[in-house]
Amino acid sequence: MKKITRYALVVVPLVVVGIAFATRGHWTWLLEDGSAQTVGAVAPALEDLDGDTDRLYRIRSDDRSSVTYSVEEVLAGTERTAEGTTTAVAGDIAVNTEDPSASRIGTIVVNIEQFRSDSALRDKRIRTDFLDSSEYPMAEFSATSIEGLPESIDGDTRADLTIEGDLTVRDTTAPATFEGTAELTDDTLTATVSTTVSMEDYGVGPINVAGLVRTGDEVRLTFDLHAERTEIGTPAPAGAVLLVEGHEIPEGEFAETIQPIIESRCASCHTGTGAGTHTIELATAGDVAEIAREIKLVTGSGYMPPWPASDVGVPMQHDFSIEPEEVNAIAEWADAGGGLDVPPDTELVAEELPGDTIERDIVTMPSEPYTGSTERPDDYRCVISEIPDPEGDGTWVTGFHFEPDAEEVVHHSIISAVAPESRALIEELDAAEEGSGFTCYGQVGAMRGVRSQGLGGWTPGRQPTKYPEGFGQYLEPGTFIVNQIHYHYDHDEPPDRSAIVLDVMPDEEVEAREAAGNPLRRIRGRTFINPAEGPCTPQESGPLCDRDAVLDEIAEKYGIGARFLPDAFVALCGGTVDDYDDLDGTRFSSTCDHRSPHSGTLHSVLPHMHEFGAAFRMTLNPDTDDEIVIIDIPKWNFDWQLQYRLAEDVRIERGDVVRITCTWDRSLVEMDEPRYITWSDGTVDEMCFVPMGVLPDS
Repeated sequence: MKKITRYALVVVPLVVVGIAFATRGHWTWLLEDGSAQTVGAVAPALEDLDGDTDRLYRIRSDDRSSVTYSVEEVLAGTERTAEGTTTAVAGDIAVNTEDPSASRIGTIVVNIEQFRSDSALRDKRIRTDFLDSSEYPMAEFSATSIEGLPESIDGDTRADLTIEGDLTVRDTTAPATFEGTAELTDDTLTATVSTTVSMEDYGVGPINVAGLVRTGDEVRLTFDLHAERTEIGTPAPAGAVLLVEGHEIPEGEFAETIQPIIESRCASCHTGTGAGTHTIELATAGDVAEIAREIKLVTGSGYMPPWPASDVGVPMQHDFSIEPEEVNAIAEWADAGGGLDVPPDTELVAEELPGDTIERDIVTMPSEPYTGSTERPDDYRCVISEIPDPEGDGTWVTGFHFEPDAEEVVHHSIISAVAPESRALIEELDAAEEGSGFTCYGQVGAMRGVRSQGLGGWTPGRQPTKYPEGFGQYLEPGTFIVNQIHYHYDHDEPPDRSAIVLDVMPDEEVEAREAAGNPLRRIRGRTFINPAEGPCTPQESGPLCDRDAVLDEIAEKYGIGARFLPDAFVALCGGTVDDYDDLDGTRFSSTCDHRSPHSGTLHSVLPHMHEFGAAFRMTLNPDTDDEIVIIDIPKWNFDWQLQYRLAEDVRIERGDVVRITCTWDRSLVEMDEPRYITWSDGTVDEMCFVPMGVLPDS
């Protein structure tokens, strides 16, 4: 099983004990036969003990001591507490019987790889990904002071303790204070102590995956320790090999019911070189059975497969959403135990997603690869590719495809053809940052001063796109491509030089069509933009809850022109800011009626919002007998922004009303400080727009 990311089958909301100095290099020899996965905890022995005054109590890596984490989460709309426990704990405690204040706690070491919860997938995430415990399996706590020790020890003793020390998570060390009770006898010392740590302090949360899970920032850690009296000078144990328990798979119906669903809905991304294999691999029947409950969860919640549009809107081409009866079949199978009627190593064969056939006339890519960093796990990068045009008379594009290079980190792509007069601005942005391209959280089509047209988008599993017969996108001489790519980095930072393939109609064929009176027609476009105005809630306060303060900040970050865009979009929609800044709890929305500038057949739409986005809807001719909901996204997911191509002809006339409604929710994103949310480029700003493509009549 492979690791999980913020956009994979399921995200596990866990942050646990800190990682210390023991790396996987100390125990990789255990993996040679594939059976052992980790070792028990091993702690250094306390030194310089006095045999006359000190008693040594040793915590051994067995099932008598444990460490438990707990964190509050909202998973698929349900509030709950996630918990996990490990019994791989070790350490020494020295009790000074003459002067209890001189007692010491040695380094407490915890093996993170041994955490067990109610989810096999959650446990795998801890071991292999979330805290890099596959690389740093051991955690430690080093005490610096103990308060509450008794003045004397006479027989059995009980004390309420406050223990201060240092907790390390990856390469971050922060102070932690444990509180609880300890009981001492001649032969044993037992203690239960707890602390609360902040995910943010260690750079690992809070976790928020739109539509699936979000957690609080605080994680509760509880140490239940049992230490036995040990002779001073006894060497610390070398540590017993502890095997990760294998998942026992029961018998059940799989081959005729579940396997076809997985192969048609999931395997194209999660087998072979699919973009999802670095998050979770479903290469075999056993891989699927091991996480049966989690597959039930993500399919039942609508999180996977990633097709955000609901069936309220019109049918779309290449719809890879899962059918309700398939969701029910998975749920029944998982509830029955997630069993198999085939060997666990039965290979799953992906059913290729539907797509078009295109010619590879132009294959273009950036002049140099882009290499991101795990310090920015989600990186939105605009990279530049040239379109060769040796004759200098422009290019007719009739199809396209995006081909990811570093598949394990490329998440999605939005491709724009940028007009030559915008080159200076794009090159200025490119030159301002090191490496290929520049940071672009929003689409290039929304950038101020940039004239562009959308070519299309790509998400994992997306096949080539061919425009309808007789239509194309004309790119004037000097046009170039700016491709916004979402990279997601977990452990590796591979360089990426993804390519764009263009199917181009030759000049002689274009001329022949014109001579025959059947020229190519351009796909016409219009981008509809709504304002975004989200004030702080009554419970929030701070300097950035003032709209003008936020606009000043936007001007400082993105230029003075950016300051006036929010007001401009309000004016275009009609009314004033007061008409759009109402809150319903933590939710706010904007609805605008736009007019179509084109007559023809609707071809495609590509909705866009940021991470506060909650829902999106586009309606043609609302409140009339001809009303048609074009697209409805009841649970917006920033990670899955798709270009939707209509599967049926929908007529649109010049002057028809196109109503756009965007809804946001302030609670979906943890902010460093409360702020007024308005239209701009940043991660704590918002947008609402949708490019619409029309096949014109003439």
